[in-house]
Amino acid sequence: MAPACPRISSSFCILHFALCILHFAFCTRAYADSGWVLTTADFRSQPVTLNAVDAAAVSITPVGKPQLATIAYDDFLQLERASVVGSSNERFTLVLLTGDRILGQPAGCKDERIVWKNPALGEFSVPLKAARGILRTGRNADALDSARNDDLVKFSNGDSAKGIVVDVNSDKLKLDVAGSVVEIPVGDIEFLHFGQAGKPEPASGRAFRLRLLDGSLVTTSSLTISDTKTEFKLPDGASREIPLASLIAIEQLNGPVSWLSSRLPEKIVQIPFLPGPPKPTRMDAALGERPWSDGPKPISFGNRTYARGIGVYAYSRIDYVLHGSYKALRTQYCIAVGRNQYADVTVRIKLDGKTVHEVEHFRAGVLASPVVVEIPTAAKLLTLEVDYGDNNDAQDRFNWIEPALLRHIPAPETPEPPPATQPSTRPVPVE
Repeated sequence: MAPACPRISSSFCILHFALCILHFAFCTRAYADSGWVLTTADFRSQPVTLNAVDAAAVSITPVGKPQLATIAYDDFLQLERASVVGSSNERFTLVLLTGDRILGQPAGCKDERIVWKNPALGEFSVPLKAARGILRTGRNADALDSARNDDLVKFSNGDSAKGIVVDVNSDKLKLDVAGSVVEIPVGDIEFLHFGQAGKPEPASGRAFRLRLLDGSLVTTSSLTISDTKTEFKLPDGASREIPLASLIAIEQLNGPVSWLSSRLPEKIVQIPFLPGPPKPTRMDAALGERPWSDGPKPISFGNRTYARGIGVYAYSRIDYVLHGSYKALRTQYCIAVGRNQYADVTVRIKLDGKTVHEVEHFRAGVLASPVVVEIPTAAKLLTLEVDYGDNNDAQDRFNWIEPALLRHIPAPETPEPPPATQPSTRPVPVE
């Protein structure tokens, strides 16, 4: 038999090798997850494919570029899916002191701990002193930050009751009212505010806040993503593994940037101009036209919507304790055009009570340029303040946009190109 042609044999080997390379590349891509937007510490964003997350870094592939890239945690701010919006049919949300909000249903109380059940996470428990309350999903309870001695139950019909929670599950709440245990159908509850809640310790060390497909927010100190799996630890320390497809956002806490809307304020003060109940403060949401009753609205200006921010109504003061680890504050702000033509406020940023930024007569239709305030190491308290301007507090629905603490003082930013403003609808005085 004649020997095989060396040229044919060599060509076949080269072709086989090329096919192996393509197969390897295909398999590698199969484990990656496309459709993410990466935001780095300089607030720049780009579409990427997420390949992996481990203790050392985040591995991504920029869209349109074949090579992998590694993002160190000193540069990493967050990853968000570009076009996935979470939703859930769960009736209730457990709110923790850390700011976590986990959808699901109560499964009991035992040994001063509440047991919670979430479809993706299963059952887990947290100390009652670490829980702020339970809300009907999609609703707000703006008094959750206030200290209480008793547990408070607010019913859907507007009534309320005080006592001590003995047990709560998916069907009933048992409330001890002056020594007598009352059973309340869980379906009648608007929110449950736990009394004697503790105060969280200042966060330290690397941590991540995960947003799940059902809208839950979970903080974890341990996160690993590989292949199509996401592994992390729950608030009770138990490990969980969920499909990567169930995760829609990853935010690094205590990293180079810390969103103020993710941090727990030391104090929130809201003083209406006329006597009445305080109007709410919304984290990562704006106020509706009736801020005392409307649900949260997205923060937007022009054709852009902002995922991070704080919606307030004059007069508003929000205090944050500083611990010397951040060197600057960066924020923008606006009052969106709409039914806000009479809005007029004074904006202030203070450090230890001293005003370091002030703008009077700020009105609707203007998107403020980014403001950067350097923070001395010795500073102890940061204050965001929105005061009355003209027209008392009429329509003074104000949005802090992407307020964040920075570990490094940023380089001067290039102003955004027009349109940076919208035409004001403020009435022109008739002389």
